[in-house]
Amino acid sequence: MATGSAAAGSGMPARLDAAVRVLVGPANFAGQGSRWARALEGRAPEAKATSFAFFRGVLDYPVDYGVPARAYRRNPRWRMNFYNHVVGNYTHVLMEAGRPLFGPLHGPDGSYEIPRLLAKGLQVGLIAHGSDVRVPSRHVESEPWSPFPDIDDEHVELLERNATRAAELFTSYPGPVYVSTPDLFDYVPNAVWCPVIVDVNTWRSDAPVLEHPKPVVAHAPSKSAMKGSELIDPIMERLAGQGLITYRRVEGVDPAEMPAVYRDADIVLDQFRVGSYGVAACEAMAAGRVVVGQIAQHVRDRVAADTGLDLPIVEATPDTVEQVVLDLIAQPAQAREVAARGPGFVEKVHDGRWSAEALASFVEDPKPVPVDWKPAWIRPKVVMMAGNDIVSDARVLKYAQTVANWDLDVTCIGIPGRRLRGVRQFGKVQVMCPPIPSRVLLTGWRKRVANVKASLKVNFKLFFSTEAEYLMAYSHWQYASRELRAERGRDRRDRERTSTGAGFGVRRTAVGRLQRAARWRLLRLHHAVLQARAYYVRKPGKQPDLTDLGIGKRRERLLALHRRLPSGRWRRVMPELVDQELTLGPLLDRMPVEVIHVHDVFMLGIAARAAHRAALDGRTVRIIYDAHEYIPGVPVVAPRRVAAYCDLEREFIRDADRVITVSDPLAEWLRRDHKLAELPAVVLNAPVEPPEDADVKGLRDVLQLPQDVPLVVYGGGVNRARGVGTVVEALPQLPDVHLAIVAQANPVTAELQARAAELGVSDRVHLAPFVSAEVVPLYLRSADIGLSPLLHAPNHDIAVTNKFCEYLAAGLPLVTSDTPAQADLVTELDLGAVYAAGDVDDLVRAIRTVLADRDRIAGRIAADPGLRHRFSWAAQAEVIRSVYADVLRQQLPDAAYSPGATTVRKLLPGPPELPETNWRASRQAAAKRSR
Repeated sequence: MATGSAAAGSGMPARLDAAVRVLVGPANFAGQGSRWARALEGRAPEAKATSFAFFRGVLDYPVDYGVPARAYRRNPRWRMNFYNHVVGNYTHVLMEAGRPLFGPLHGPDGSYEIPRLLAKGLQVGLIAHGSDVRVPSRHVESEPWSPFPDIDDEHVELLERNATRAAELFTSYPGPVYVSTPDLFDYVPNAVWCPVIVDVNTWRSDAPVLEHPKPVVAHAPSKSAMKGSELIDPIMERLAGQGLITYRRVEGVDPAEMPAVYRDADIVLDQFRVGSYGVAACEAMAAGRVVVGQIAQHVRDRVAADTGLDLPIVEATPDTVEQVVLDLIAQPAQAREVAARGPGFVEKVHDGRWSAEALASFVEDPKPVPVDWKPAWIRPKVVMMAGNDIVSDARVLKYAQTVANWDLDVTCIGIPGRRLRGVRQFGKVQVMCPPIPSRVLLTGWRKRVANVKASLKVNFKLFFSTEAEYLMAYSHWQYASRELRAERGRDRRDRERTSTGAGFGVRRTAVGRLQRAARWRLLRLHHAVLQARAYYVRKPGKQPDLTDLGIGKRRERLLALHRRLPSGRWRRVMPELVDQELTLGPLLDRMPVEVIHVHDVFMLGIAARAAHRAALDGRTVRIIYDAHEYIPGVPVVAPRRVAAYCDLEREFIRDADRVITVSDPLAEWLRRDHKLAELPAVVLNAPVEPPEDADVKGLRDVLQLPQDVPLVVYGGGVNRARGVGTVVEALPQLPDVHLAIVAQANPVTAELQARAAELGVSDRVHLAPFVSAEVVPLYLRSADIGLSPLLHAPNHDIAVTNKFCEYLAAGLPLVTSDTPAQADLVTELDLGAVYAAGDVDDLVRAIRTVLADRDRIAGRIAADPGLRHRFSWAAQAEVIRSVYADVLRQQLPDAAYSPGATTVRKLLPGPPELPETNWRASRQAAAKRSR
């Protein structure tokens, strides 16, 4: 058997020329993976096998193919190459200890690889070694010397979780399942015993037993805590100190040296805590030594029933081992008789023939496993992506918590921001915002070109464009001026030092003085030039126009031009997306993703390329694109950047399997512009159900306004295109009406407050704080009217806004501008009044009309549960469910259709507590009994 190794990515196992090709790995504990592979080849001539393991650097046994642990865990290229090699070259896989063959490629343990291997047509068998399925809480109940109570609780908790999961995998798997030691039937009763294998000839010894002047007692634990070494070491050391034995405590010895250790021993102490036996005991028995250990009676009975032989291991516990050893020394004939039975037992049970027979059914008559089988805990993996830090985006959070309620595994990936950087858990949803290193945006040739361009702008433009350019140039003038003044001061200081004899200065010649005078006059001229170039940036600016939308004919022409020219290509305009791809792309590649749900356009390219790479790897990744707005109609943003957004969307939108958007008109426009085969689904940005225990102070109470004061509210982001300025202009004609703007302060809100002061209505314009998205309807319901004063823009004309839905959830009548999508709904459903966008007088009329009819409209909304449901998140979740059922090919878990599956009450819940384990419960019960 050869020892195989491979540097990361340097090679793959040799291709096997056989009808049945078996891969065994990746644990190879005590070399068992390799021995099972050779035993199977000896039993089934039509089969060839490869043993595989990763090298840890300690107690590494020979394998046919191995890689360093670092490559196994951290080298994605090797993992992917090995996966492709395995699915392309093997027919059977025997997975050891539930460990993944391909590192973390598909998930944290081997259970995530089984469905993929089955889907590729491979037969998969499972074999347990010991601690992988030995559940600590159950072991403590059956074994009085169990090691787990004496191990750190945190470590045992981890063992408990992992072993419970592994035992559930082994007992639920419908294919071949094996255990290597008989005690493991307690945890995997459906298994077949595939005994550990030792090479009897390697360990055979003719050395007599108990003929040393002092008997030699050896103990060679692989894991001291599990073997009970701390219990027997003091006993044996005391006997050695009394001169009764020679005690050899062996640890960290190369496996190749162990036969010599056992040949020179008389008595070998195996384990005293687990209640079973393993490779070390078999090796010592094959060497003809007296083996002493603690074996549970049901294990002895099982061995006797299966083999017809009594297990030749002398029974002892930590309490009795001293007397047992002394009795063996005192009765050497009986001890030699037990030792003599060891080689025969090992030769019958553990030389490989028994194991080969057990494994033969795996390759000759395997139990059929449905190709779509998977463990119950493996759920479809959904990744939601947005170009923000996720926690600031209520729409993304609504989707994430909704889909997580359906028992899907949801991870949100975003860009680090002010509120989140790193990884957080919010209820069932994991949010990841990894740092994005600047590899392209601020490095290399881009940085050098940017520096040259900045220098040219500052030094060769006729007029400065910004205050920053002026200050940069002026700072250079300041330095030169201060330097020249210092030179004049130096002359004066030198004269003073010369006159006092303190030193000798630099005497300046007449030419030098003339040069300095010329420099002084040039600096004065330079100063005048700088002031002239800065005229436009330093002169008082005109008052901003509150109705400026950031669009218009000139903007439309620029946008059209950039969309036709290379200057509007997204790779030129948004190099930061390249940096994001270099960080987030590999992150997606490492995840077993089935659906990537892209919110807005920014992440669409990253998601599409991840799906393309997955296809090369034989994985199918579906893409849902959620178009929150009509990209060509985005206001305020620079035309060139909007053109880049359009370019990005145009390149990748057809890679999406389904498209979702926010209104019916936008759905039609997207299908028209991109020639989509299917009309996008419409999901309104509606509010979720408030938490049942929500205690929210109403808006009227926050503003300390009496109930009889008319209060109109605008909630949401504020820019000039939102039309809030129209409402401020209308207030002088509405003498009793107060306006609440629920928004974060920004320059536009400051402009609005300044304008309110000019109009003499500042006491009736209130900037109110935000509240959590879940409780917005409760917060707003004390107002009289909800306002949506959008000015006309492409996006506004087709939008049904989140505030529209929030006002209805709060039971408020609406006043909306005549932006068609919302205006049609208000008129059709009798929800309030419509006015001409930007028309102050018409807005005054609309507000007066609704105030006069407020009670009737509010009652009509309250009495129509169908209306409230239509604009609720629960209704939108029904649409989302149909989309996910489509992209997942109807494989939604049953939880998606259970009562309450479409209800979300909290967007940022705390992380779930770890589930109670049996180990923790057993420890608490033991503590109570001890009290």
